[in-house]
Amino acid sequence: MKPIYIFLCVALVFVSCATRVTLTTLEPAAEFERAKTFFEQKKYDLAIQAFERILFYHASSEFVDDAQYWLGRTYLERKEYDQAIVEFDYLLRNFPKSTQLEEAYFYRAKAHLLAAQSYDKDVSDLKKAVRLFDEFLTRYPNSEFTADVRKEILAARNRLAKKELENGKLYERLKELDAALLYYDYIINNYPETESAGEAKYRSAQIYEKKGQIETSLGLYKELLDDDEWQDEAAKRIADLEEGS
Repeated sequence: MKPIYIFLCVALVFVSCATRVTLTTLEPAAEFERAKTFFEQKKYDLAIQAFERILFYHASSEFVDDAQYWLGRTYLERKEYDQAIVEFDYLLRNFPKSTQLEEAYFYRAKAHLLAAQSYDKDVSDLKKAVRLFDEFLTRYPNSEFTADVRKEILAARNRLAKKELENGKLYERLKELDAALLYYDYIINNYPETESAGEAKYRSAQIYEKKGQIETSLGLYKELLDDDEWQDEAAKRIADLEEGS
């Protein structure tokens, strides 16, 4: 059995090596064009190899910062977000005069956003993405990416607000109404433009009803009369409360 096992291991190593394409050496300009072509063809393994060759073998060429940027973009396309962040960070730290800085700042923030896949997971990447996008708007107020950045910020804030909303609902189920109100108030005050703000107001109003604080409840319901999603429910509660008073 042992000779067969050794033969199989050797065969697997051979196959593995055979499947990895070894690129021939090119001049910097040609190497960069080849790398970009691989990227555009979605041959990301080859693109990474080609961009890295520029960094290793043509480190003094004019293409090195561009190669560093596109290396980050390639990892982003491969959904290896942590590595993409590493590559963009390296560019921003070591090539402060690069013509790719604006794009690098944008895609670094986007990598943090994509790394936070779901609102029910750790939100540190999500919060950092919002901060980096805000910094991007300050740094590049007239950027071509401005509209996209604002959409990304809103999407991220919606996810953060939804996380707070789920926490509030959990405390409601546990009958910890004061704790639930803290979460709902936080959403109302800190994420007023998000999809969760209306539900946070409605749930707060219901809690205040249960606590006998009718005026506070009515005030929140009336604020929802301009909310397309919650105005009908709010109007019904206002009518019931005013009829019962």
